[in-house]
Amino acid sequence: MDYRNKKNIDVVRLPQPFVEEKRLKCAPCSTCKQLVLAHPSENDTYKNDKKGVFLKKGLDSDVVTFTMEDDDGNTIANLGDVATFPNDDLAVGFVYDWQQIYNTHGHGCYKIKVNFTIGGITGDYTVGTYTLKKYSIQNARYTVRVLSKFNSASLKYNVDFTDSNFEDSVRFFGFFGNRQPNTEINQLINKGRISDKVTRENLNTYTLRTDPINVCYTKQLLELHLLHEDELFISDHNASNHSYNLFDLKVVLEESAEVVYTDGDRKAKINATFSDRIKINKSYYNKK
Repeated sequence: MDYRNKKNIDVVRLPQPFVEEKRLKCAPCSTCKQLVLAHPSENDTYKNDKKGVFLKKGLDSDVVTFTMEDDDGNTIANLGDVATFPNDDLAVGFVYDWQQIYNTHGHGCYKIKVNFTIGGITGDYTVGTYTLKKYSIQNARYTVRVLSKFNSASLKYNVDFTDSNFEDSVRFFGFFGNRQPNTEINQLINKGRISDKVTRENLNTYTLRTDPINVCYTKQLLELHLLHEDELFISDHNASNHSYNLFDLKVVLEESAEVVYTDGDRKAKINATFSDRIKINKSYYNKK
């Protein structure tokens, strides 16, 4: 008698967390603590960071849990919003709200972990470790904050973010600004040999330069935000910036980002150019 049972299941992608070797005396880069800020009473989005985490299950019966630990290793309640993926029944996620966490548990060090049982295989990994501080001019100084909202399908992650509420932010040391107007001028010379304006438009571009950053930052920027965002907002907090009014500026990546490496140093810099997503900086001849 044949007691074998055959069960058909879809091919699943298991999470593949990577633990770095300790090749140097310093700690592995994956242990870096990322700065996050929140204001206890002011709801300006650029003052309150978010952290979105997600994972794709293989079957409806698979189990995925997201947990947060405080600096003492105690598991605390998740505060934020459950991520919804109306076009992907197997995607699960959570968007941590650092303002709620600050108001409930205060400043300090927090760790986000994922535990999963997918396709009968159980595992876990750490998403990241975060140093939460109160938003202030001093604590935000020299930082750039990128906030992305996602509304399209990802081949890399096999997740359809379409119509989801998923968002994520990352704060790092660097600079954003140096607007260049790139004015396009369209003039006509009339019969009286007078040059008349037809249209004039500023196609603004902005420069993003990171300080030397660890791979935990470059991976987030290059593989998640700059590749998958559908709405991108950038804020700058540098005292030397020509403009102090660069808060949640809605931009789009204008050209491929450049990564600058230095021999003998694990850190790298990212340079990128952005332009206005809403292009209404235009005037035109409108005489009847």
